Amino acid sequence: MENNRLPPHDIAAEEAAIGSLLINGDAIQSLTIAPEDFYHEPNKLIFAVCRSLNDKHVAINQITVAQELDKQGKLDPCGGVAYLSYCISVVPTPLDIESYAHIKRMFNQTSFNHCQ
Repeated sequence: MENNRLPPHDIAAEEAAIGSLLINGDAIQSLTIAPEDFYHEPNKLIFAVCRSLNDKHVAINQITVAQELDKQGKLDPCGGVAYLSYCISVVPTPLDIESYAHIKRMFNQTSFNHCQ
């Protein structure tokens, strides 16, 4: 019998972390997560772009992230500007970005075998 279970993840925490970065790009300095820590592929790509912009000392916000995703041909696969706006809209407060990242770390440290 094939096991079709998904690994543990929390899309809401991912979206809140991405939205928080789009509101306050400087918050990336305090995060200890990596693109690979994201389960949802668009969030993984968006976070990678945020890290890349930060490395280039470019401001992280909805406009710069959308522009970079578009340059890479990844804006539409990520849901377009509408998805970036959606992520911003679901953020209860960007001040809790470290809490959202902590939720991501907890899920990533949970072994898939614990869910079986």
